[in-house]
Amino acid sequence: MRWVLLAIKSLATGVFAIVVSLITLLIGLQLYAKYVLHLGPNHLVGWDPISLFGQHWKIIAIAIPLLIFLAGATAGLWFFSPRLTRR
Repeated sequence: MRWVLLAIKSLATGVFAIVVSLITLLIGLQLYAKYVLHLGPNHLVGWDPISLFGQHWKIIAIAIPLLIFLAGATAGLWFFSPRLTRR
């Protein structure tokens, strides 16, 4: 039962890492557009993923969130496993 709880907690930590990274990305893009590009509230910026990542942008668009999830799940496993084995 403890291992099931450990797996659920580490997967939840991975999902939380994805959510935090998306929020951080959106805030970072907003600040970049406001302070670096000096755009007003009525200006739009088109972010083209093909020009940013090249022709393999689909692989990168899947790999980056997957790596963030795996890093969060691994950190959750590392953080929660000693707490479950001490009891």
